[in-house]
Amino acid sequence: MRYKIETERTDLFDTNILITMRVRLNEAVPFETLHAAFIRACRVHEVLNMKVVLEPSGEAYYIENEVPHNSFVSTDLSLQEIINNNEKKRFLIEAGEFIRGFLSPDGIIFMMHHLGGDGKSLLYFIETFFRCLAGEECEPVPFRSLTLEELPKKSRMPFAYDILVKFWNGRWQKERRVFTFEDLDKAYDLFWKDRRTVIDIRSYDREELDKLLAGSKAIGVTLTSYLIADMLRNIRKEADVGLAVDGRLDGNRSMGNQATGIAIKYRYYDHFPFEDHAKCINMLLKKRLSDIRARYFVLHFMGRLDPTLTDALNMERAGYFKSRTSSRAAEAMGYGKKTKDISITNLTRANIPLEYGPYKIEDILFIPPVIAYGKNVVGIITAGDTMNVVWHVYEKK
Repeated sequence: MRYKIETERTDLFDTNILITMRVRLNEAVPFETLHAAFIRACRVHEVLNMKVVLEPSGEAYYIENEVPHNSFVSTDLSLQEIINNNEKKRFLIEAGEFIRGFLSPDGIIFMMHHLGGDGKSLLYFIETFFRCLAGEECEPVPFRSLTLEELPKKSRMPFAYDILVKFWNGRWQKERRVFTFEDLDKAYDLFWKDRRTVIDIRSYDREELDKLLAGSKAIGVTLTSYLIADMLRNIRKEADVGLAVDGRLDGNRSMGNQATGIAIKYRYYDHFPFEDHAKCINMLLKKRLSDIRARYFVLHFMGRLDPTLTDALNMERAGYFKSRTSSRAAEAMGYGKKTKDISITNLTRANIPLEYGPYKIEDILFIPPVIAYGKNVVGIITAGDTMNVVWHVYEKK
């Protein structure tokens, strides 16, 4: 099979695009047993048996791949060290490398390129992994992504944005450049030369989680709105907040990037009660989520840009490439100096089983990438009696 990369094109040349999850079990499992389960689980999902090709025209596709390069290794490194070692090592997606697994003192860690899937995709891979570990047979799972053709007709962009896309595409034709994986290697070297990211983990036990849920329920808001209000307390300006949203149209459990996103702008004023802020944020989010055009806008807009211009936005962000058109487009689209103040993905309660034969998942940690158009990225997931909130940011020099 051959699948065109469209709505997920922004992930192709991003130099920080790895999703990480850490899982802790109720008992230790030998490395060889885990490695065998990993190999079996990778065979189940179609996307993990593909690779990415770039055409001379600038188009990119997933195609079948006979020899995948996914890996599972044992290491003495901590979670933070694994992140720092791997964030600067480009995934060879052109060779079929979409996921890396690690057995470490911190637990079982999976790192996946966003072209392998979104946060839910990695959860579904983890479910397959533990089913294989428990000796279950797993049926093949087809690849799924959100193509422009499949997006709801009612979600199409307003006419003015069609004109804007044509404007940027037209401006780009005079400077158009088709980037290669060799360009991406150079961009990685440049981008990570003096950078690294750090994570800050905040865990809430059952008692603390119940208190948060009771607080949000008492004022009639979602837990996500409640948490966002708390995050904005110390930002002394209008904040641009992005929220990743599951874009699955049929509730499928396939791997593939099927995420979309919405954004709101909000300023927290100390002289208003916290509860009023949480209610306002909840109202804004509810309005954006119920607007199907707002929900799928970013996929329509970015999917209709010339794919090489989308690549150029990431190359601009990495400091590798600069042109008049791509520089202006990067600033206009949030790839320049002004990025999202906070980008949040809340996977809520993990919708996978926590018990597989003798094995029980006790804890899951979710770390989204610090994408090119964000600077403070937050990943939230609840499993069992624990909700983990992880802030992922660039280390301050």
